[in-house]
Order: sequence, then structure tokens, then C-alpha cells
Amino acid sequence: MKKRWISLWLLFAFCLFGGWGNDAFAEQPGDFVKLVMDGKPVEPDVPPLIQNGRTLVPIRVIAEGLGADVAWDQPTRTATITRENSTLVLQLNRAKAVVNGKEVALDTAPVIYHQRMLLPLRFVGETLGAAIGWDADSRTVVVNRTIALEANGKDLTGSYKPFVLEDDVYLPVERLAEYLGMKNGLNAAKLAGARHIDSQAYIPLARAEELLDAQIRWDKGENRVTIKRVNELDAISTEGDSILLSTEKWVTPQHFVLQGPYRIVLDLPHTVLSDKLSEALADGQASADALEAADQPIQDDKEADDGGQAGSTAQPAAGENSALPLIKSIRYSQYQENPATVRVVIELNQKSNYTVTEKEDGLAIKLAPAPRKTGFLIVLDAGHGGKDNGASGVAGNVEKEYNLSIINRMMELLKQYKEFQVVATRTTDVYLTLQERVAIANERGADLFLSVHANSFKADSRGTETYYYNSYSQAFANIVHRHLLKATQFPDRGVQKSGFYVIKYTKMPAVLTETGFLTNAYENKQMMSPEFRDRVARELVAAIREYYLTVYDSE
Repeated sequence: MKKRWISLWLLFAFCLFGGWGNDAFAEQPGDFVKLVMDGKPVEPDVPPLIQNGRTLVPIRVIAEGLGADVAWDQPTRTATITRENSTLVLQLNRAKAVVNGKEVALDTAPVIYHQRMLLPLRFVGETLGAAIGWDADSRTVVVNRTIALEANGKDLTGSYKPFVLEDDVYLPVERLAEYLGMKNGLNAAKLAGARHIDSQAYIPLARAEELLDAQIRWDKGENRVTIKRVNELDAISTEGDSILLSTEKWVTPQHFVLQGPYRIVLDLPHTVLSDKLSEALADGQASADALEAADQPIQDDKEADDGGQAGSTAQPAAGENSALPLIKSIRYSQYQENPATVRVVIELNQKSNYTVTEKEDGLAIKLAPAPRKTGFLIVLDAGHGGKDNGASGVAGNVEKEYNLSIINRMMELLKQYKEFQVVATRTTDVYLTLQERVAIANERGADLFLSVHANSFKADSRGTETYYYNSYSQAFANIVHRHLLKATQFPDRGVQKSGFYVIKYTKMPAVLTETGFLTNAYENKQMMSPEFRDRVARELVAAIREYYLTVYDSE
């Protein structure tokens, strides 16, 4: 390593103090920036600069920590940088580079400024592996040898980049909090004074240990940061209309609802069971098998010797003298080992609304009976509306009108099924926020949610798409997509998983459709046709009916 640093600083001296002639210059920059390398301020005679909206850095940053060699060819005005098996060739004033023989486009061309070659910062980092960040508040380029980052046994890469500043290692605390299962455990007050590098909050190691409630070790010799944060579920209890999960540390759970029977499922990431809860599972001969996959019905646990359920807290059925008549049972398991995940399943005697409140020492799940329903409740959502036109068609038509026409047709068609109760988020041209649409479904305890949209992109883009987010929505998405393709006869762009707000935050099977492209002349013409709209509405209703009969009833 010492030899590499010696060769590196020789290279730096070469890059700083000449060798390329002074006949080529960049345009006069107006914005100079500071440079920090491995925690130390560096003041080269030509600092990094902003040009055409891009940060350019001296070539020495390229070789930072990589032991690279640089060769300059004056006749072709080309720099060749080699490191191990990588070769990078850049030519002055040419917005293309050659990486291992393959040509790659650059955001901006290399330039000579005051006899020093300057290169685009992001290209440098992505191509040769240096960790490079931008502190906008202090207008500082931060450059490191790449520091490995490990959390609970897993190597984290990409935007999880540690940086060395002032002889301390700084960590992306918000990203780490999310990964370690405490996304909501940080607030603005806790993050006060953090440095922002690449728009992420960074704090020094000791403070990160405190905020994350974790053990963090920086091994300078190995150039590695190791984080250990494993939470523990200590107890499960009830209090009034709430279930309390007591944990050793803050936890942000993933939670969702399953039907047939009604269950609230909470997954606690990077969490293990306490010895007491583990012993209860062992004594009852229960295992993680008692809690099946997220999109499957959960079977009864095996009976324990005392007549209760192993790994569960039994509750009286509705109608008996119970403090929580909504709850049938509470079950738990060490659902996953790597990463460690505890699953808690609250089985209900009837559908209920719920809220999850996170605290320093656990979770409170508050239950409330869902509004009475007369049948299988379907919420239909016409995307956009009011001041929000959505996409524009090539004929001057707008998406919000198409979406609403499909939903209103479906409302009429669904009236023939007495077992269905149907609610629309809108039946007229009004504006609703995404949050309002989700609340309509969640607060009513809907069984199914369908949002109708139309697409836009390039003029030659075509096809039908269907989206879902949660695993328990995939079966509904597959059925909807098959029926929608039958109606449109457009190219099949597939069923895809995506985090659209209205399907991510609804608590029931939820699907969003993109019928076709309003920006494509042929598909737009079809979607403006009343006959086409009738066909789409009929097939979407048929999809709901098929799901109800073949999936919902079978649970």
C-alpha cells in the first residue's frame, strides 16, 4: 500500500506541475470549488471548477487511491490512464472516452486549464472506482479511496458511500437507518448539523453509533466500516384497543393486510425473537412454517400442551367478554434468518382499520372496526381529474376524461352483481390528491382497488401495461392484464412491479392499468372510440369477477 501511495503522489506531482504544454485552455471558469482528499484539504494550483453545469477535476483525482499510471501523447493530445486491468483513454475537447476499448459518451469534454488536464467528476468516479461526492453547502469535492461498508453481514454499495473528513469517517445515516429497519427513527432535530454530500445527510461515526443505536467499527487497515444493529422483539401484549410490541430498539415495520381470514401482518426487519419468545416457540413445537408466505393464507399453528397456540397469544372470539373482541389470535415467528426478520400476524374476527405508531421501545397497533359493508367492496379510481389533466393525446384529448369514462362504465356494469359494493374515488371531473384516493380505500376497508390510466411517451411507443406493488396484489394484476389485453389488442408490455403511490399505500390487493399510449396516433384513436371503451370496461369488470370467484373465494 505504501508503494502505491508513493507512486500515486509522484503521479500527482506530475499532474500538478506540468508536462502538457500551455497551448490549450478551457474557457475562463467562474466557479471554483474546494477539494478534500481522504479527509485532508488539498489546494492544487488549479482547483476543481464548475463549467457548463458540470464539475471538472484535475486528473490526479482520477488516480486517487487507485495506483493508476498516466501517459500523455502530445501529438494526439490524449491521456491514457491505466490501473490493473482497466484502461481509460481521453482526448482533449472530445466528449467521448474509450474504456477498455469501448467508446463511452461524456457529459462534457476534458479540457486543459492553466496547463492542467481537467475531467468530468462523475465520469471519474463511475469509471475508475474512486468514491467521489459533492458537498453543495461548502462547495467541496470530496474524494476517497473506496471504503467498504458492511451492515449486519451484507456489503452495501452504490449510494452507501462512506467519506473521510477531518480524520473521521462520515456515514450516510438516513440511508443506513432505512436499510437497518428504523427509517422513521430519525427526524430533523436529530440530524441537525449533518453535512450533506450528494444530497444525503452524513454524520461522523460516533454520532452515527448513537443515532442508529448500533455498533460501528472503522478498520483503517482493511479500509472497511462494519455496522452491527440487530433489534430484539421482547414481548407482545394488549392494552385497550391496541397491541403493543416491545422491542429493544426503534423499528419501522413493513405491514399489510391479508384476507380470508382477515389478518394484519407486520414484518420487523433486522430483528430477532427474545430468548423468552423463542422458548415459547420451542416449547410449542412451532416454527416459521406456521407463518406462510405473504401472499398465501396462514394456517392454524400446532396445538401446544396447554391448549393454547405455540408462538401465539390467543384472544376470545367476538361476542365473548373480551377487552379486544376484534382479535382472534396473535402469532409470531422468526420468519427469516438473513436478514433477520420477525413476523407478527394479528388474526381478526372481522375486518378492522388500524394504525401503527412507532416508538423508541416498540410499536403500538391501534385497531378500530371497519365501517360496515354490505358485500365485497371494490374501489375504482379514475386517475387525475380537475386541474390535473394527466397525459395529452395527439388529437388534443386528455387522459383524465378517458379514465373517468372507463370508471363510470364499470360502475354501471358492476350493479348487476349484488355481492359487490362499489365506490368510486370520483365520478365527475374533480381533483383528488393521491393521499385522498388511498384514504377512500383504506378507511372503508376495501377488498380490491383498481386505478385506470392511459400512457404517454414517444409517438411510436405502444402497448398495454399493468402495475402492482405488493406481492398479494400480483394475482389480481395478472388477471386484470390478461383481460385488458383481450380488450385492447395492443402490444403486451407486461405486468410490472412499481411503487405508484395509490397501489403502494393501499392495504388491499391493488392494481394500476395503463391501457395504451395517447401519444401514439393509432392507440389514441382507439381509446377515443366509445366501442373500445365499452370493451375495456367489460373486460375489467370480468377481471374483477374472475378474481372474486377464483382467488378471493378460495382463500
